[in-house]
Amino acid sequence: MSDKVQNCPCPLGYVIRKATPEDCGDIVRMIKELAQHDGLGHKVAITEEKLREDGFGETPYFHCFVAETTPKTSSESRQIVGYAMYFFMYCTFVGRVIFLEDFYVYPQFRGSGIGTELMKRVAQVGVETKCTKCEFIVHDENSSARRFYEKLGAVNSTVEGDWRRFFWYKFDVPSMEKLASRCS
Repeated sequence: MSDKVQNCPCPLGYVIRKATPEDCGDIVRMIKELAQHDGLGHKVAITEEKLREDGFGETPYFHCFVAETTPKTSSESRQIVGYAMYFFMYCTFVGRVIFLEDFYVYPQFRGSGIGTELMKRVAQVGVETKCTKCEFIVHDENSSARRFYEKLGAVNSTVEGDWRRFFWYKFDVPSMEKLASRCS
């Protein structure tokens, strides 16, 4: 990823930059707040340590941008007020895909351009890495998020073509372990 995507100053008293291991506490707090908003707070098991290990270890499993306020006076401190977490995957139909796993801006900072700038950085990474699309999931009840993404040009692919005929499945850890140890 090029340096132009990294620490970009923005006009409204904040900067969008790549997350660092020191940001993990703030990111976990926002993950929990987002999950709570979506009614899934009880499902969050991630810890600061696990996030640090998974995102900043030898093999990063995700990448992340944070939005950080820039103090106007020496008495003010910097504050992480939003994040965009993404990873890369592959689609056999079209090739490289950037997947936006999580995106959150504290409510009091919404409408200031922070969300748009975070999404812009993810899009820049997608373009620079030659991804064919950026995908993400939005809770069906989060109409304000859906309007935000659509305003930026995102298309709801669940209503496009044949995608309504597919279901999203998963294996949890016990199921993976059982399957992995299964004899042929």
